[in-house]
Amino acid sequence: MKRVPFKVVDVFTPISFAGNPAGVVWEDRDLSAEEMQKIAKEVNLSETAFLVKPEGDANVGVRFFTPEQELELAGHPTIALFHVLAEEGKFFLREPVTVVTQETKAGVLPVELHVSQGKVKKIIMSQLKPSYAPFEESWQDLAETLGADPHQIVATDLPVEIVSTGLSHLIVPIKNLEDLESLRPDSERLAALNRNWGVDTTHVFTQQTKSPLSMVHTRDFGPAVGIREDPATGTANGALGAYLIKNKIIRGNSPLTIISEQGYTMGRPSEITIEIHFEDSLVNLVKVGGKAVTVLEGEIIV
Repeated sequence: MKRVPFKVVDVFTPISFAGNPAGVVWEDRDLSAEEMQKIAKEVNLSETAFLVKPEGDANVGVRFFTPEQELELAGHPTIALFHVLAEEGKFFLREPVTVVTQETKAGVLPVELHVSQGKVKKIIMSQLKPSYAPFEESWQDLAETLGADPHQIVATDLPVEIVSTGLSHLIVPIKNLEDLESLRPDSERLAALNRNWGVDTTHVFTQQTKSPLSMVHTRDFGPAVGIREDPATGTANGALGAYLIKNKIIRGNSPLTIISEQGYTMGRPSEITIEIHFEDSLVNLVKVGGKAVTVLEGEIIV
């Protein structure tokens, strides 16, 4: 019998019961993949991060699980894990930024802990250099799957595109906030579509926002990986940031910071910071992050 320390962290928010909750097993207890999957299914959060021994020179090793499967990389559980590790005093915090590395199945990636007066104020993770692929499903089929009218999708102006910065996401532009909020996807049909195209989630966005500080409003649907809808998605928003720069939808000087809002239709408002480094429209670095707060701690008996 193993007693495994466990925390739940709300990510992309400074307050409890908002943002996206992630499970964190923050001590390496030499769990098997089967045990990790069972824990993730038992706690039934969208994603859980597990601290493991790194095989190389990274500061920590990490594995990510949804209730249904393992992921190569995940955004909000990364923020949650490093929030907990800092909270537990596992790093010597240097102001203004402490940089550590995580070994994931997607590769070794840096994580920035932004520190003020000895406390972590926000956490920023680097993602992989983006890759892009066209999406060639019919507009009619995609709209019907999302529970939308085909005219709600901005077919004539912006592309629907598959983008990956570690995980693949289908990026879908929607005309306005009202249309986006009205979406009611057919989860079974969307899961099949996502599997067919090799993407983890479908990430819809509009440039109409609720907050004047935000630049995009998003929703994320991942039934193919066991997540009906996610209130805040780090990898999907990283992919969206790369999409916005590649397609010259948002312009500015590099590095450009984009604020994405998500989770409002779920009653869990979230704010995700996306930092894009680029030359012309060629993106060479994507960072995503935000704030986090611990809301629950205890032990899991395995």
